[in-house]
Amino acid sequence: MSTYIESGHAKNTANFDHLIALLVTYSTNYTPSNPSLAITNLQTVLTNAQTALTNVKNEYNGWKNATNSREIAFEPLKSLSTRLLNTLMSVGATEQTIKDFKTINAKVQGSKLTKADAGIVTDPSEDTANKTTLPVKKTVSVSQQSFDNLIEHYDKIIKLLASVPAYNPTETALKVTTLQTMLANLKTVNTGAYTSYAKVSNARIARNKILYENPDALIVLAKAVKAYIKGKFGATSPEYSQVSSIKFVKVVKK
Repeated sequence: MSTYIESGHAKNTANFDHLIALLVTYSTNYTPSNPSLAITNLQTVLTNAQTALTNVKNEYNGWKNATNSREIAFEPLKSLSTRLLNTLMSVGATEQTIKDFKTINAKVQGSKLTKADAGIVTDPSEDTANKTTLPVKKTVSVSQQSFDNLIEHYDKIIKLLASVPAYNPTETALKVTTLQTMLANLKTVNTGAYTSYAKVSNARIARNKILYENPDALIVLAKAVKAYIKGKFGATSPEYSQVSSIKFVKVVKK
């Protein structure tokens, strides 16, 4: 949700506070028969709205922190995958194992894997009859860059490395046990980001109900108060002029 949208909710809440302040100055001239329009109830709705706005801000900040942590945790994967590939090649892994790793690595990198890189041999005599045809480089798109996909790719990498008896690097960062710990952390921060998003989404739903969607929502009561003032004092009264100038707009979620 954009800053404009969020500030729209805050503006409605601030205007409701302004409206109540005006009503208080009317003293005994403000006597609505509808208990929902009583100043004490309006103040309760205002407090609930302010609390809801604060909750959204807090949960939004928590979500941003969680997504930042996830991006930091996933950032080294591409370079690490390249290091692992070279280490695997250095221990004398079979050609097929290296090809399998390259296939996974291409997905981690978000690149395209050529048939030559994938170990696919093309018949050199193919398409030689038509010499006017421009050559086309055949590639296979393997870009799968979502966080869920990257976790799956790294799980496959770890399992592949663990299956190679000769793979036993002296570097701690490249050991299978270290990679397994890293993978567990990736899963944790990924789940944390999803959980944080659910919290901010739920906080926005609660805020929207308090401000707009409940039968006694802030914007509903504001309109009812204006109608009461208009009926009591008249459409051309200075009192109605005061309250009618306070704007309330239902902010539609984008």
